[in-house]
Formats: sequence, structure tokens, C-alpha cells
Amino acid sequence: MRRRHMNKKIYDMANDIVTDFSKTEEQELSRKEVEKYEAAFQKRLRTRESEAAGRGKCRNKSIKRGRSLKMAVCAASAVIVIGIAASSSEVHAALEQLQWTIGNALGLQEDLADYKEVVNTTAMDGGYAVTLHEVVVTESEVWVNVTVRREDGQPLDISAISPIASIKVNGRRVLAGGGGGLKYLDEEQTIVGIEMCYNCENVDLVGKTAIDISFRQLDIWENIKGKWDFSFTADASALMKDTRHIALNRTFTLPNGVTVTLDEFTSNDLEQRINFSADDKDASRYDMKVIARDESGKEYPFYMNYFGGGSTRKGYMRLLGDMLPEAAGQVEMTFYVVAMPEQSGKMSNDFRQLGESFLVDFGQMPEAAE
Repeated sequence: MRRRHMNKKIYDMANDIVTDFSKTEEQELSRKEVEKYEAAFQKRLRTRESEAAGRGKCRNKSIKRGRSLKMAVCAASAVIVIGIAASSSEVHAALEQLQWTIGNALGLQEDLADYKEVVNTTAMDGGYAVTLHEVVVTESEVWVNVTVRREDGQPLDISAISPIASIKVNGRRVLAGGGGGLKYLDEEQTIVGIEMCYNCENVDLVGKTAIDISFRQLDIWENIKGKWDFSFTADASALMKDTRHIALNRTFTLPNGVTVTLDEFTSNDLEQRINFSADDKDASRYDMKVIARDESGKEYPFYMNYFGGGSTRKGYMRLLGDMLPEAAGQVEMTFYVVAMPEQSGKMSNDFRQLGESFLVDFGQMPEAAE
């Protein structure tokens, strides 16, 4: 299983997806740019300690971050182009038949058939059609791929599209910070494909679980409002059973004195990550990453994607790019940190190595649980 390489076109995002465009920089994407970048990006999303309750958002004290990751290109044969004059019923039917799998969206070679729930349901409101295609859940995350289209078939401004969702698990609303990526799925730029990952704090999704996802806003300017609701069941049991673990147990001290422990490396068909824990919530003052190097010198970057600064003080760094093969042999891992911005909000890439590198023997990776 191999993911596509990182895209140079990065859109920094914070909280409920705030783009990095200023008024003077605002411009339409050219066709050349669309073809070059495919309007794909992996969003880095930071949920702040307080959110405006009046806007219907959860209060969230966790921090979620990631780096830009180019999503896989949809094969031309998999994309259905819908005519401008299509009726609402035609839009509904065509969107549900769109063969854009969650595996396509995440840039995986396989479609996660053993782990996903196929929903393929369309909700329409306010002149916009939203289709929830497929879902994969881990023990605490909900991964979805969604398409958005105007009912009148007119083109969409991809720079403004940013669906904001609330999530209920077994009828209870949960804190769910999230991030993801999007791109056009047709040449006419009328269909936007979106993949999102929502981290549901203090929730266990192992076992049959009823999940509700509600979108009330589709753009960052709050101009596209409505009700796009979806309900389905999912179970993380199979994916978690097939997840492999390697204990790391490596401890580092941040410049502010907080201790961070890299607990374990995990690998499954969906993702590879490094789970970590901290002895204080002030670990959130630093961005972190781990660079793994195989025996040939190839690098595999794990970027901090989530840190729950409350009672758990746990987080993880997710691999972006090609997955580390199980036959990687001896893998060298190096831990890097950089201080979070105090005021500007602009993320720094001036990472510095912390502590010594260490070796991980992939030959000792245990088999997945039977």
C-alpha cells in the first residue's frame, strides 16, 4: 500500500478551516494550476480551546495538526461528468454512482474493502447536493469521503469549500476536531471531492456503532448554509484486529521541560502512525515530527496530527507519503520539534533534532491479532 507524495501546494488551515488567503491574494485557480496541483491538499487543522457556541460548534480542547499531502488522482474512467442542465433527480443519481472510493481519496492502492462502510447517500438543500460515499472508522476516528455539487450544475469555487460537521456517536454529540483534503473530480470543476478525518475524543468505535454526521455549512464564508444529514453504522473491530504494533518507549524532554514519550508505532491498511504521550498539556507549545529512514536512506516523515491536551495528554504523528514496508529491516527514527507561533499563527518549519536517533527493528514486528 503506497500513498502519493506530498504536494508543494500547501493550504495552512486552523480550527474550522480558515484559508491562508488575504484579500489582496484572492484569485481564481487557473486551469493550469488545477491540472498541476489537482486542487488537492491535506489540511492541517488546529482546534482551539474555545469556540463560538452560538455557531453550533463543539467546544474542543484538543490540538490537531498535519502536513500537506497530495491525494491520488481519480482515474478518468471513474469520474462521471454531469451536464450543466441536469435535473435534481439526475444529480442525485449521478453523485451516488460516482466511483470515487475512500481508497482513491486517501491515495491508497487498495480500497479498504474489508474495513469500510459504503453509504452512497445524497442530501440536498439550499441548491447544493452533498453525497456521503464511504466511511472507515478506527478506534477513535471517523474517515469519510464526500462530494459536493450545485444542483444547477454551475462550477464551484474550490478555495471556499470547507464543510463543517457535527458528529453524534450512539446519539451523543462528541468533540470532533478534523482535517482533510479536497480536489475537483471533473474537468468542468462542478464536482468537489473531499476526504475528512474526524477525531472523536473519549469515544470507542470498536463494536457496532451508530454515527450521525450533520453538515450545516459548506463554505468558509458561511454563505452556503443548509441541512445535509447522514446516519450509518460502522465498526472498527476488523481494522483494529489487523493493526500491527511495535513498542518504542523512547522519552524526550522538550525545551520547556515537558516530557514526551514515543510509545509505539502502529501500521494497518489505512495508515501508519507513532503514538505518543506527554506529562503536561504544555507539550502543545511545540510542533513535533519523526523522520524514519530505512536501510537505503529513504525518509518517511511522521507529522504531529493530534494532541489531546486535557486529561489524556496523548496524541499521534501520522505518516505522510509512501508507507514503510514491513520488510524495511532496521529503521532509524529521529525526533524533531519546533516552537508553536505565539502570535502570528504562521507555522514554522525550522525543526530541530531533539535527543539521539534510535533504531527500530521491523523484522520484529508481530503478526496482526488473529
